[in-house]
Amino acid sequence: MTTAFTQISAIAITLGLISAPLSVFAQPVSVTANKGSQAQALLFNNDNHAVFPAVDWLWVSEKQGLMLQSMPSADKTTLPAAKTLVKGEFELLAFNAPYALTLDRRADRIRPIMIKQIEGKVATNVLPLLPMASFEINWICIQPRPQDGNIYAWFGGEDGYSEQWLLGDAGHFMPKKLRSQAIPVNSTSCAIDGDKLLVSEPEAGVWQFDASPFADNSAKLVLAALNNDIAGMQVIDGKLLLSDKKGAMTLDQQAIANYNLGKVQGFSGYLSGTSTNKTIQFALYDDKTDQYLFSQAVLPKDQSQSNNESSDKIIEIPAWVESAPSDRPGDTMDDPAIWVHPTQPEKSLVLGTNKRWGLLSFNMRGEQIQALPSGRINNVDLRQQVMLGGKKRDIAVATLRDNDSLAFYEIDAEGKLNEYPNQATNMQDIYGMCLYQDADSLYVFANEKSGRIAQYRVDWQANGPSIKLVRDIHTPSQVEGCVVDEAQHALFIGEEDKGIWRFNAKANGGTQGELIIKAEDDLVPDVEGISLYQGATIHGKKQDLLVVSSQGDNSYLLYQAQPPYAQLGKFRLGINLNGMENGRETSIDGSSETDGLAVTHLSVGTGAWQQGMLVVQDGHNHLPDNNQSFKWLPWRSIVEKLSLN
Repeated sequence: MTTAFTQISAIAITLGLISAPLSVFAQPVSVTANKGSQAQALLFNNDNHAVFPAVDWLWVSEKQGLMLQSMPSADKTTLPAAKTLVKGEFELLAFNAPYALTLDRRADRIRPIMIKQIEGKVATNVLPLLPMASFEINWICIQPRPQDGNIYAWFGGEDGYSEQWLLGDAGHFMPKKLRSQAIPVNSTSCAIDGDKLLVSEPEAGVWQFDASPFADNSAKLVLAALNNDIAGMQVIDGKLLLSDKKGAMTLDQQAIANYNLGKVQGFSGYLSGTSTNKTIQFALYDDKTDQYLFSQAVLPKDQSQSNNESSDKIIEIPAWVESAPSDRPGDTMDDPAIWVHPTQPEKSLVLGTNKRWGLLSFNMRGEQIQALPSGRINNVDLRQQVMLGGKKRDIAVATLRDNDSLAFYEIDAEGKLNEYPNQATNMQDIYGMCLYQDADSLYVFANEKSGRIAQYRVDWQANGPSIKLVRDIHTPSQVEGCVVDEAQHALFIGEEDKGIWRFNAKANGGTQGELIIKAEDDLVPDVEGISLYQGATIHGKKQDLLVVSSQGDNSYLLYQAQPPYAQLGKFRLGINLNGMENGRETSIDGSSETDGLAVTHLSVGTGAWQQGMLVVQDGHNHLPDNNQSFKWLPWRSIVEKLSLN
């Protein structure tokens, strides 16, 4: 006989979500909500899994507030009375220890509440309201990130808007808006899967967004379900747990329970049991009866296997400084270079290209010092104490895309940039460049998108520089970032979708190159910025290192600059709650989709800065959303985080 508890709903069949018999599940127990919406299990391990079922649940009520609900013992079928933890008029609920987030209906703002277990008792600390959003909030999710130790939150609504917030770490509540994210209109619920945000849309199904702090705004439809009735969802053990508005639940598109309810609005669950005997404990809110229902479903053996992918193990190292942002939106900042002050390292500068209009300089606190409107400057490099025109000079050179020329600058002892007349090249669509200094001359390696690399010798005529083409070399396709290891006379250049080439940098060195590092495995195309750290001490041995931007996964890699070119480390730049932006102390985000980067082994200050620094371009500037910028950090922090010593 078909009953209300075994019937597969027509809605779920329409969704295409149910494809297997229902599992064994328990009769639900219920409690009157007094205008409820969502419940969350009171788990303190942050992984939605417990060996034994949780004793307590949290649920919210617009008339009572935040409630603590104990579960009945095995010999009882009724719920004990719920305890009021925080009085209020609350709707929506998300919890991930130690933070609970709910929507305060009186204020129409998010109310954070810290919840901890102290000597076996639940203790609460009501935290200040978050600022009012510019849209009506219809769902809340909390996202813990073990990569940086911080806890994030997502709020979204039916109007197509959402926001990601940094709440702080488990011990420090420091809320800051990280970024905005466009989402589907009429979205109904959310779920977190590591660094992925899932959002349900009635017209299409479930969308996936990159939820990492350095993400772009792209979206992918991961579950197509036209005209669906999804009321809630959660990722459990790597599988998507869904409920429709009738209480028909599926796990990984297989039915596990159906409660034939009136109108499910809130839904959550967690996994309990062992690896061979798993049960999902869950809670639903039925708006039609104004009741919370608590029950469980024992998973069939074929559903007990975890779908969890190996988590992202890339080390995240906090950025220390963020430059003043670009003066305009879009893809503007591109490539940095580092000028080291000759006598006062803390007065060193970062040069950076704004490829819409010119060259910038920043002090070590990230404040913009100078801006030269040279034109569409793309890449920049510099050499200090170069003998030109009978004197030693600090010279910076950049590619100028307006007229396929090279822009030249001299930097005085205090870091002021002075521009010389541009030098014309015979290139078409000039792109990247780097400098090379041998015992006699200074050279420019300039490249174009075709893969052609032209080597120009820099001479001095009258009162300014001039250039002379000495040879051409080629790679099969587009290149940009490059660096020269002058001790080896080796040019390293990145072919963006193939890897890193090595050529002889000498003017008479021939044209044959070698692809020494392929764009595969940890090096994810595009291969962008490349720089050289000289004299790094790696496990007691001095060696030069190539530092490379792996743009495809927002990371940076360290390679030996000599055969066998072994990879020695991989990392990302992450959030720093105590960073510096444009001269003021504040929280700053990390970096992503990096184009250019630069590194120096020379001291650029005191303390941690005495071993040099790394500076990178940031393609997506958040915390809060802003135009592109540059981020940098001392080399010593990289050494320490990667345990290179």
